Amino acid sequence: MAPFFNIPLYPLQPGFISVHIKVARKAGYGNSCMHRETVYTSASNPKIKYIRNLLQKKYREETGCFLMEGEKMVSEAFRSDWNIEMVVFSSECRFSESLENMAKNIGVPCIYVDDRVFKTLSDTKTPQGVLAVLKKKEWDRKQLIDQTKGFLAVLDGISDPGNLGTIIRTVEGVGGGLKGPEGNSKGVVLINGGVELYNPKVVRATMGSLLRVPVIREEDAEEFLNEIADKGWHIAVSDLSGEDLFSWQGGYKKTALVIGSESHGVSGQVREKACSLIKIPMEGSLESLNASVAAGIMIYEIFRKEIEKEG
Repeated sequence: MAPFFNIPLYPLQPGFISVHIKVARKAGYGNSCMHRETVYTSASNPKIKYIRNLLQKKYREETGCFLMEGEKMVSEAFRSDWNIEMVVFSSECRFSESLENMAKNIGVPCIYVDDRVFKTLSDTKTPQGVLAVLKKKEWDRKQLIDQTKGFLAVLDGISDPGNLGTIIRTVEGVGGGLKGPEGNSKGVVLINGGVELYNPKVVRATMGSLLRVPVIREEDAEEFLNEIADKGWHIAVSDLSGEDLFSWQGGYKKTALVIGSESHGVSGQVREKACSLIKIPMEGSLESLNASVAAGIMIYEIFRKEIEKEG
């Protein structure tokens, strides 16, 4: 599939109409540059098809692009170092003028569609009328792993988009990000399959943390765990037979916390690599918590123990 920027545009190409600035203002777009732009009214236009295809994993993998939707996340994308290909506005967007100005300041192209077309591009029930097409980012794996201090949330086959997105947000909450080899980098590692990182539901659940928290995927879980063990990481695995999290020693300079999938827990090959097995104590007949809830409790307890040990 040809990327959108290779598609020739003609002033009267079927599928869109030229709009006078007065009409554009009535449609709600704002005043910044609408008199120079075009409003797409057909969902079959090639550029619109290109954007809509990014709702599917196949096309995200082919193009290396994904969608980020909503005023908060699009504005955060503008303030990040991620590569933004374009921003799409609907006629119902209430934030268009300020976001248009932000796009213009960093040279990001804007395109405009009517509300009916925008709904075919959105993954939400009540879209805000703005989305961005971003290029995927390759984080510096060496910088994340080769450090004297840090934290990794290693997610073993996590399949629920909401859980993955929430865990990424939680890691940001304890200082997620790359801080340099002598710093205290914190990130997320995906092993043994699971949900795709750029799934629209995952992106939305991160609430923008995806832009700041390094996330890498390792295809060979055993090789990865051997590597970080050799580099001095303490591998703590969440397991129902493990030690009580709150009495566990913790306080290690480099901790890799492994959280298992919602249905199967941590895989056997991963469990064998554990330096510690830990669990959240439960009362009554409850055996386990939602993966993102359990991860949140464990991450913050690990973080607390680290601070306590440092004094």
